[in-house]
Amino acid sequence: MMNKDYILNVAESKAKYHKQKAKMSFEEKFKILIELQKIDIEMIKNNKRGKISNKLRFVWQVND
Repeated sequence: MMNKDYILNVAESKAKYHKQKAKMSFEEKFKILIELQKIDIEMIKNNKRGKISNKLRFVWQVND
């Protein structure tokens, strides 16, 4: 069984993390989204066991 103090510490850490992320600018969040799209497409391309999808997938191109 888990220690109650440990669970409270995890909950506090999680709340602090989410508060920090909420303060990020829209531009920073958008850049993270683009990077996650790139990772997702690479994982789909490299997945040899998965079903081949005919869906068109692309990463948004953003001008800085």
